[in-house]
Amino acid sequence: MNFEPARHYWLPTPSPDSGVFARHAFRGRRWERQSADTTVCGVEVAMATPTDLDWVTAPTCADCNRTLRELS
Repeated sequence: MNFEPARHYWLPTPSPDSGVFARHAFRGRRWERQSADTTVCGVEVAMATPTDLDWVTAPTCADCNRTLRELS
């Protein structure tokens, strides 16, 4: 049996409440330019092409990181 692990990707997205960016994990191989999605940690967020500054300044979501570590 050939088992392929679940794929995830990271993308900086704004918090729906504060607008502050964080790098969240999403299920899938890559962003397919959808306008919104649910993060691995369960937050519905708007999605758009991040800037280089977004990638550099947005912290990694600790909840997404913890969830993915628990899966491995």
